[in-house]
Order: sequence, then structure tokens, then C-alpha cells
Amino acid sequence: MLPSLRTIVASPAVQQGRPEVLAGRDRLDRGVRWVHVVEIADLSGLLTGGELILSTGLPLSGGGAAAFVDGLVRADAAGLVVELSAGLPVVPEAAVAAARAADLPLIALHAEVRFLDITEEVYRAIVAEQYAFVEFARSTHETFTALSLERADAPRIVTAAADLCGLSVVLEDLSRRVLAYAARGRPAASLLARWEERSRQAASLPDTGVSGPEGWLTAPVGGQSGTWARLVVPHPGAEPDLLTMVLERAAQALELGRMAERDRAGLVTSAHGGLLTELSLGRIAAETEAAARAGALGLPEATAYLPLVVHRVGSPTEDPVARHDRTRRVVEQVVEAAARAHCPALVGSLRLDQVGVLAAVGRADPEQLLDRLTAPLSEDLVVGVGDLAAGVLTAGASLALAGHVAEVAAALRRPGRRWFRNTDVRLHGLVALLHDDPRVQAFTEAELGPLLAHDGARGTDLVGLLRQYIAAGGNKTRLADSAHRSRPAVYKQLARIEEVLGIDLTSPDSFLALGVALMAYDRGR
Repeated sequence: MLPSLRTIVASPAVQQGRPEVLAGRDRLDRGVRWVHVVEIADLSGLLTGGELILSTGLPLSGGGAAAFVDGLVRADAAGLVVELSAGLPVVPEAAVAAARAADLPLIALHAEVRFLDITEEVYRAIVAEQYAFVEFARSTHETFTALSLERADAPRIVTAAADLCGLSVVLEDLSRRVLAYAARGRPAASLLARWEERSRQAASLPDTGVSGPEGWLTAPVGGQSGTWARLVVPHPGAEPDLLTMVLERAAQALELGRMAERDRAGLVTSAHGGLLTELSLGRIAAETEAAARAGALGLPEATAYLPLVVHRVGSPTEDPVARHDRTRRVVEQVVEAAARAHCPALVGSLRLDQVGVLAAVGRADPEQLLDRLTAPLSEDLVVGVGDLAAGVLTAGASLALAGHVAEVAAALRRPGRRWFRNTDVRLHGLVALLHDDPRVQAFTEAELGPLLAHDGARGTDLVGLLRQYIAAGGNKTRLADSAHRSRPAVYKQLARIEEVLGIDLTSPDSFLALGVALMAYDRGR
């Protein structure tokens, strides 16, 4: 970035001359490419544009003042500084009028200065700015080259761009959905508020440039196959050259990443999965931010939201790459099912074998919606359902519960069921999930082992009677009726169970422990 005429006028060397801006005050922020000391009237062929002209006023003497200024304007000079003296006590009015007409900055110095000091100061500033620009370009190149080699995802690339710019950066697709963002200097909710509406007012440009009523700096993302997204700096500030460099390098890194991924939908589902993961882990504190981010990803406002987790039943020894590919296919399957059900939803991977869904339910019947969503899914998929909620933040927090329910339901393997709530699995589900754990097996053996050994040695079925006793809720009369035995006979056999196990069946702790042990034993048979 070149030093501006305003900074040059404010420099110590110029301030010694007591400068007075006579014309072009609105153009003092223009960059100065070079400085020339000129004392001849004919400048044709000497200037190439962007130069600051220093003069003692000789070219303004006589009747050529206006012509000299017009020549500077035609040569696209950055401005004219005139040192006043006894021979030229004021700048000729013709020169001032011509400069004002062309909006050319014209500065008069009311005290003697050394032009050498001014030129040295400006040259140092130009060299320093050029060096800083080269250093910034090198840092930018190294940053995005490293990210490309690491196959960094879109959020990392966008965050790096924001760090380099010191400004907020947003990546959106052609439908104006936010794929990734990094907020700087303002809350995310404010940055993303009414994003689609605001974005559509900023026309897409074929190259990097400023667009829309808010003055967004945008850069298209895409190679020869066509543009598929764009990067946006909503409030670019006053360094367009540096920002343009950063956005264009970020766009190249994003395109390289997309080419490596070979999946256009990957960024969208990755953005969905990122938000769903943050919601499930409680990393978002405010509903306004959660709603704004969900809205920016395309989830419409609704009176109710339903969290789901789709769990794929697979082999734990399956190759991790194969599991990743299968999870990606599950995401595609769920996205298609949501589209068929006309249900707006965020869909993304939470972890291997689990896909999160946040559906905008509105006034639709949740159970009918669940039936429509799950009907097209393959048989190896089980859906856990969280709590219906009025806000994105609350519904998202229930994704953790939905994930637990889905995992437990997969362990239960109940045929004919596609979706499960927490009330469907409860303790049976937990036992089904943990029954292979050696600690659970040891617990089961400690509780039932003596009784199983007794039955095996004597050919009795006290374990079966205990199972009926637990099912009867510990009610001996009900047990006698269901077992079709006399109460004395039942009482005698129950006493025998207590004797073998060395416990009191009427104790709540014993009742609960034996019930859990029977669940685990029956699950493992």
C-alpha cells in the first residue's frame, strides 16, 4: 500500500513549511507512487501517473499557470506542492481554479523547506510500504500453501483469511448459504443476521471487487469448472490491495481443497456437521447466535425444532476409511430423505457411524414426520430422537441424548422399529449397550452365579421363578397367579432363592440389582 498524500502532508518535513491545502482536499487519501521536483512548464512524457510534484513555482509564473495544472491532471499526477517565496508570494488564482475544477490536490508551503528532506522521507515511506507488502504477500503465500498441503477444511481456510485481514470473512455458496465464517470485531449473530437477504443485494462479480449497498468486498471461488462459492469481507476498510490478495489466495486454497475432496456437497454437510457438533457439546451460549448461524446455513425459522441422530450399525473392525465413506453416504441418504419429506433440516456427520439432524418441524406432527423421514432409510440405520424444542439452541443440546438413544437402540436390535425415543430404551437399552463389558458380566455372575449353579446341579428353574417375581413387581400374590402355583409353594421357592443367594428379596437394593442382572444375563444368552 502506497503512502497517502495526507500522511505526506502530515510528515515533519512538510509541516516545517506550514502547508495549506488550496484544492483537492477530498483526494488527499490517494497513494503517492513517487516524488519529482519540477521547474519546467512542459511535462509531456515525464510523468506516468501517481507522482507528487514539488515546485518553487517557476512553471506557474507568467500566463501558463492553468496550462501547467492541466498538464498535471492529464498526466494523472497525485498532487502539486508549491513553495511560496518573495518571488511568488501566493499561488496564482488561475492555478488554484484549475486545480479545484479538476479536484487535484494543491498544497502551498508558506515557509522555506528542503525538498531533499521531503523526497527522502517519501522514498523511505514508499520503500517501507513496499517491503511490508512483500512481507505480507510472503506470509499470505506461506499460510495458504501450508493449508493446501494439509488439506485444511473450509473453516480453517476462512479463519486464516480473517486472521490475515483482521476483519470478518464469510464463505457462502451460490444459494447464499454460509458454509464457513470467522467473525472479527463483532458478534457472529450480528455478522450473519439476515445474511441471505443482505447477500442478494450484493451482486456476484466475475472478479474480486466491491459490490452491494454495504460495500462488500467479494471474491469468486472456483476454477475452470465454474464458480461454486464466493468469499466476502462485509466491511473491507481502506486496504483493498492487501484484502484482495488474501481473498484470492484463500479462494485458490478452497478450490484446491474442493478438488481434493471431489464432492460439491461436502462443504455444505461439513458446515452443517460443525454447527450440530457445537450445539450438541454446548459450545454456543446464546440462542441469537445459534439461530443466526442455523439461518445462515439455510434452516428456516420455525415454531419447533426436532433433533435426531441416525446411527449406522456396522462392524467395529471395519477400516476407518471405509467407515468414513459409509458415513458420508448415510449423510447423502438422510439429505435425500429430508428432501422427499419436504422437511427443512441441517444434516451433518457428528462422528463416525452417527449423523446429526436438526429439523424445522413447525406445526407438523412430529411422529408423522419421523415416519416419512425414516421410511426411505436403509435397514442398517437406527434413528434416535431428542426432545422437541422451540429454539435452535435447546433442540441442538438434545442431540447428545438422541445420539445415546440411537446407539442403545442399535444394540437392542428390535426389528420393525425405525426410530426410538428415550422412553423406548431406558434401562433395557443401557444394559444392551453394556452387556459385553467385562464389569457387567462380572456383576451378573456375582448376582446370579450361585442360583444358576443350583439350577444346573438340581434341574430346577429358580432363575425362571426369579424372572417372574421381578416381572410381577415383587408381588407374591400376583406371582402365584401368573405361575399357576399355590402361594405356600411360591413362598417356599422364594425362600430357597434367598437362601442360595444370601439376600433378602424384599430389599429394594436386592430387587433392583437382580433385575439388572437378569436383563444382562438374558441379553447375553
